[in-house]
Amino acid sequence: MRRLFLLALLCIASATYAQKGSITGIIKDSSLNKNIPLATISVFKAKDTSIVTYRLSDEEGKFKVPGLPLNETLRCVITYSGYEAFRKEFTLSAGQQDITIENIWMIPTTRELDEVIIMSERPPVTIKNDTIEFNANSFKTLPNALVEDLLKKLPGVFVDKEGNIMVNGKPVNRIMVDGKNFFGTDPKMASRNLPANIIDKVQVTDDKEELERNADNNLSNVGKVVNITLKKGVKKGLFGKLYAGGGTDDRFEGGGIVNMFRDTLQISLLGYANNLNKTGFTYGELMQAGGLSRSMGNLNSTSTTTSRYSSGGSNIVVNGVNFGGAHRGGGISNSKGAGININHYPNNKQSIFGQYFFGNIRVDQWRKVNTKQFNEDTIIVQDNLTTADIISNAHNFGLGTKLKPDSVTTIIANATYTLGLQDEIRNTNISSSNNKLGNLSNGNIGQDNVNNTYNYSHYFTVTRLSKRKKGARFTATHGLDISNTRADFTTNSLTNILYPILFDSTLQQLRAERVPRTNIYGALVYRLPLNNSFAVTASARYDYNKLNNKVNTFDADGDKKYDQLNPLLSNTFNREFHRSSNYVGLQYMYKKLTITPGVTALWQQYDNRLLSLNNAITKSQFNFLPALGIVFKEFNFNYNKDVSLPAYTNLIPALNNTNPYYLTNGNPDLKPAERDNFRINYYHNNSKKNLNISLYATATLTRNDVVQDIVVDKSGIQTSTPVNANGSKNATVNYNINKQYKYNAKFTFGWNAGGWYGLNKNKLSYNGETSWQNNFNLEHWAGVNLNFNDKVEWNNDMSLTNYQSTFTSSNFSTLKTNQKSVSTELIIRMPKHVIWESVLQYENNGNVPAGIPKNVTRLSMAVNFTMLKDEKGVLKLSVWDLLNQNNSIGLVTNRNIISATQTNVLGRYFMATFTYNIRQIGAAKKKVGGSGIFGY
Repeated sequence: MRRLFLLALLCIASATYAQKGSITGIIKDSSLNKNIPLATISVFKAKDTSIVTYRLSDEEGKFKVPGLPLNETLRCVITYSGYEAFRKEFTLSAGQQDITIENIWMIPTTRELDEVIIMSERPPVTIKNDTIEFNANSFKTLPNALVEDLLKKLPGVFVDKEGNIMVNGKPVNRIMVDGKNFFGTDPKMASRNLPANIIDKVQVTDDKEELERNADNNLSNVGKVVNITLKKGVKKGLFGKLYAGGGTDDRFEGGGIVNMFRDTLQISLLGYANNLNKTGFTYGELMQAGGLSRSMGNLNSTSTTTSRYSSGGSNIVVNGVNFGGAHRGGGISNSKGAGININHYPNNKQSIFGQYFFGNIRVDQWRKVNTKQFNEDTIIVQDNLTTADIISNAHNFGLGTKLKPDSVTTIIANATYTLGLQDEIRNTNISSSNNKLGNLSNGNIGQDNVNNTYNYSHYFTVTRLSKRKKGARFTATHGLDISNTRADFTTNSLTNILYPILFDSTLQQLRAERVPRTNIYGALVYRLPLNNSFAVTASARYDYNKLNNKVNTFDADGDKKYDQLNPLLSNTFNREFHRSSNYVGLQYMYKKLTITPGVTALWQQYDNRLLSLNNAITKSQFNFLPALGIVFKEFNFNYNKDVSLPAYTNLIPALNNTNPYYLTNGNPDLKPAERDNFRINYYHNNSKKNLNISLYATATLTRNDVVQDIVVDKSGIQTSTPVNANGSKNATVNYNINKQYKYNAKFTFGWNAGGWYGLNKNKLSYNGETSWQNNFNLEHWAGVNLNFNDKVEWNNDMSLTNYQSTFTSSNFSTLKTNQKSVSTELIIRMPKHVIWESVLQYENNGNVPAGIPKNVTRLSMAVNFTMLKDEKGVLKLSVWDLLNQNNSIGLVTNRNIISATQTNVLGRYFMATFTYNIRQIGAAKKKVGGSGIFGY
């Protein structure tokens, strides 16, 4: 059936292109007698000036416009900024399907391009210096299309399933409206909310603000900015959605997200609740109508974690606020949350935002883990079965501003406070066995873990450009982060040791950990061009860190009160850390070549004080760290050396036995790690062929790397201690290829392929045996996408992952795992007011233990009915996991261990959901279907 469908699409495409003609030629400057690259060749129907197609000339001024209709009068209009428009009418026939114009002489003019051409003949694409401008009216979309649908039709523009936008191989950092940062830094704010029929022009330029932050004037290192010019009268409005649904097995969902904006003021409200293992809104919707993107536009950095699980479920955490969804460890989640976001842009010189968000998630988890640890011909097998109830609450407050007091100065300031509260009650049954000795132990571990975090941070930066010296700039930055973690881990366990001697071990204890921490820094960056070829960049940064980690472990008395201090499992760790980094680099620029050598003078000093030690551990270190950057056309190479201190959690010599089977310890004698870092980046974009190629490779050589020294006793209980090791190596290679075919406005075909290769070499220390381990990770993926007039979409993806660990010691055997996945999504938007959706997914997990399904097939389907005025209402009838085969299986290889994990998941359920789209701006509606049937 799938093959017949593909054949039908190909037949339609072939019929579309049959009996077509073309026009070719060379475009030249009449005064300089030189070829003109990137001129726009537009072909219109002469009778009504409707556009047929267009092309851009290549670097030699040559062009070919194929796919032109026969026996119809056509008009060719050639435009280029600074030249008068060239026009020629012609007619193609069966006897003369192709015509050639040897030389087309363009006449320079001082008038604006729009004054030269007739408005009805505005070209689809215009190149103006470093700006690419698209005429929105030249790209036809459905009446209910959004900006995202329009962008997909533009040459050189690629939009993935998540809504991320690339232009000519570069990411789009933000979308502006009429030159204003109305929608912050997330392009999806505009692309997935604004209707396409209110757009007049789409302009693409380099992100000059990112260029200023980089301080290297290298356009190869910056993304793009899209500016949308609205039609007159579209300056205020309201959009969002309200939805509610119910289903079998007591499944439910409901929520609303509303964004109100009027001129320069935006107010966003949101609320949601569901037990479907998903967030109340997609990440794009939170960034969009939720207003988070505008707030994030005023932030220096944010903490955002998004996760998506093939078994069904997604999760989003923004600045410590959990917006619901699946738990990373598996299970079924009940989520709810609410928030408000206010943004005010009174003028181009200032912006202000304020926000509050609350998120709650409760997880019912069942988790089964099978672990095999290999040493020569001995295999230690451990089976864990865990049930848990996890409750998380988070509150986030934020305030910020962005000011531009004059044309050369930018000031950004913000402050946030986050409160995170988590209570986890879990019970685990564990059994351990040896393939030669038989059963080693079994036991039960009951835990109540309370973990609360409190965090305040603020950020301030000033960037000032020089009015006298072009390219010179100065930036001053200050940041402060104050946090406090209060964790109480209560453990009640009974372990039955079966080998080498028979005895029972009980544990009743409370491990109380308090970690107040303060980080503060200040930085200065100055860039000074010396001439057209040389520039100097200098920077200075100072960091101060103070941390106090107090661990007290209390054993229970006869009344089960935890008041008996255990000094062997308690300690207090205090650290004061000073770091000064001073950099100077000389940049050389010649045509498309840029070379930037530099050196950093790094001074670090830390004082570690331990309650268990009489004297403080003080260390001061000074290093000169070289750096080199080379950019040639589309190729980018970087090298730098750095020295970093070990994580404080690895330094505390207090045994952590909250899990009696896995004990961890610290090592206060760890040395700083020294790394040589290499990075290569290459991208190539061919706008004429709609082809994008990117390559990214890294390599790191590490001395004094931190690895774990593992000791497993005869009962199967493991103790790990961090130690230093030399000779660690890490290398990665990532490549992506995207190709689109847009020969016809109604038919789009595209494909993509990519891969990620990883090699990690480091020391393995296991029961006194030392070995080098080489971990190879090979991932490949590919996809094929078809779109016929937005009526039929067919998206196909596949991936293959292979993992292998080899060892230099014969005591350890080679470990291999592999995973395969294939998915196909079909969307049909017909008949009118009906949208059909289906997603079929198949997964295969090799090397899983017996009793865990190796193959998983999931089929989910939905039908949408649009209704009400302007189709603002959508009724969705859906079924998740129609075949009732859903399963969550994870396979991980680490050191000499293979772990297989199985968790409880959502089984088959039927759902009816009604959504009302609020659209008072242009009366356009959001495209239904194709964004994930269940929001996963």
